[in-house]
Amino acid sequence: MANYKAQLSHLNSELELGETTRDVQCPFCLKQNGDFAVTRVDDGLLYKCFRVACDSRGFVPSNLGEWNSREFLPFSSSVRKTEEYPYESHIIKLNEKQIKFLKDKFYLTHEELLFNKIKWCSKTERIIYPILSKNGNTKGYVSRYYKELSNKIYDGVKSRTYWINRDNNYYNVSFPYLEDYGADETFVLVEDIVSSIRVARYAQCIALLSNSIPTNAMKLLVGKNVSIVLDNDAIAHALKIKKRYSLFFKSCQVIPIDKDPKNMNDDEVRKNIIANIKII
Repeated sequence: MANYKAQLSHLNSELELGETTRDVQCPFCLKQNGDFAVTRVDDGLLYKCFRVACDSRGFVPSNLGEWNSREFLPFSSSVRKTEEYPYESHIIKLNEKQIKFLKDKFYLTHEELLFNKIKWCSKTERIIYPILSKNGNTKGYVSRYYKELSNKIYDGVKSRTYWINRDNNYYNVSFPYLEDYGADETFVLVEDIVSSIRVARYAQCIALLSNSIPTNAMKLLVGKNVSIVLDNDAIAHALKIKKRYSLFFKSCQVIPIDKDPKNMNDDEVRKNIIANIKII
C-alpha cells in the first residue's frame, strides 16, 4: 500500500507518547473492527493488524515529530547526534594483563575478545567495547573504566558511549559476534555488550546499551519472539517495555535475573536465561 504512511501520519499529533489506538482502519486489509492497533513512540508509529489473514505490522518513522503527508525525510534525520570517540588513534590491542582480567571477571574466551574487537585505550586507560552492527562493522565504542586496570584517578563516570558511522540502516544497538543473524525468530535483549556476548553463545542476542529498546531496533524486532533480560533493579522497567511494545512482537516475555549475564558462569546462563526462553 503505497500511501499507508500518509494515511497513518495524522496519528502522530493525535496520540500521546506511548498511547495506542484501535479506532483506525487497517490500510492493508481495509478492515475497521478494532483489530488494527497503532502506538506512538519516540520517533514514529508502530502498527499491527491482528487479523490472521492480514497480520501486517511495522514502523512508520517521523521527522522529529513533524509529519508531512506528501514527503518523508530520511529516518537518519531523527537520529540523535552524539560525540565521536576523541582518542580513536589511542585504541590498541589488549595486553596479557587486560586479557586475563576480562577472562577471569566475565568468563570471556580469547576468541570472543578477538571476534568482538575488544581493545584498550592507552589515553584514557579504559577497556574499549566496540558497538557492532550485524555484519560486524564498528558503529561506535563503549569506553569502560576498571580500577584494576587503570592508574588514573576515577572521574566518577564508569562508562561512556560514543557513536560513529551512524546511518539510517542501523538499529542503535550492539550485536555480539555471530556467523549469521536472522537464523531464527528469537531475540534475547540485554543491557550491556559483555552480557550480550555471553548470551550469544546459546541464542541470538543484542545489547540495548540502556534499559529501554531504541526505536530503530523495533524495525528489527517486529514479529519476533523477544525475551527481555534485565536484572532485578530494572524489572519494573522491563515490564513497562513489555506492556508498551509486546503487541508488535510474535511473543514477549520478561526473564528476571539476580545478576547480569556477564557475571554468571555458563551453567547459570543456561539455567537462569536460556532454559526459560519460551518460543511460540
